[in-house]
Amino acid sequence: MKINITIKIIIATLLIYLLSKYELLDFSILFTLDLLLSIKIIGLISIIIIIGSLKWHFLVNAQNKNITLRETFESYYLGYALNYMLFGIAGDVIKTIYLVQNKENKIGISLSVVIDRAIGLLSMLMILIIFLPKIFINSNIFDINSIFHNVNHYYSFISIFFIVFLLFIRKCLNSRRINKIIILYLYKYKNKIVKFIAKTLKIFFTYRKASRYLLLNLLLAIILQFIIGYSIYLIAIEILAKDTSFFHNLVANIAVQIVSKLPISPGGIGVGEAAFSQVMYLLNNNILLQYASVLFIFRIFNMIYSVPGVIIYYVFLKKRVEKDELR
Repeated sequence: MKINITIKIIIATLLIYLLSKYELLDFSILFTLDLLLSIKIIGLISIIIIIGSLKWHFLVNAQNKNITLRETFESYYLGYALNYMLFGIAGDVIKTIYLVQNKENKIGISLSVVIDRAIGLLSMLMILIIFLPKIFINSNIFDINSIFHNVNHYYSFISIFFIVFLLFIRKCLNSRRINKIIILYLYKYKNKIVKFIAKTLKIFFTYRKASRYLLLNLLLAIILQFIIGYSIYLIAIEILAKDTSFFHNLVANIAVQIVSKLPISPGGIGVGEAAFSQVMYLLNNNILLQYASVLFIFRIFNMIYSVPGVIIYYVFLKKRVEKDELR
């Protein structure tokens, strides 16, 4: 385990060094940012955390009606802070332990984190699929009309696909037969990962009487991506002195979030900046700018915002959380 962590740190350090060496990442820019921009970014991060905790609360509330929005918000912010400061999934573990204290249906609450993450990933894929024609056109990969005679045909197909997909999910949620067949099939396997998937699906099926919570979570997840994209776009305008398009920053950031799911470096550091730089390079007519600095500065702002949460955790909560984790 220690060897894996060491390798990840080496990879992150090497990527940051290379990005800095080739002037794609400039640390000094951070000290030249406009005060008004800094206030805007901090404000947008506040909105991101509020929406993030709200969308998770819908899932948690379906598992335990006694959990208040305030409790969900406190837990979400704690996890958000630790994820940024500890560069990993530790925040998700801690926020779950913090929230389930003295609560009923601990398994349901815990696995709501997994479902929340899964829906978040789905929202990113949906945005990419919706904007796929524009991505192909802007990056000059190939002509979308070579696949579809008209872009409108593509959107007609996608609209039908999403409608059918949502109806299928609703059908699965409401079908006890499908529920039973899938769960019993998966529980035949002794593999830990398969069992974890089975448990997650079992909790997922409990939302059949509250499917609206899943839909609300998805809608908020999409809104959240646009706010994150806008935050990065504001930073890009400031430090690049060039309008690189809100759309480009949105797509590049989503690509980064997907790539960061791969356990290559701690919290996707270095990997995220490199991926963001490459996607922005392709979408902006192969014009090379300090794109990596944009994402790095957004990461720094999130780390600064996370400091109070980390202090609260280590000063007041760490011992209590560790005690509950051992139970």
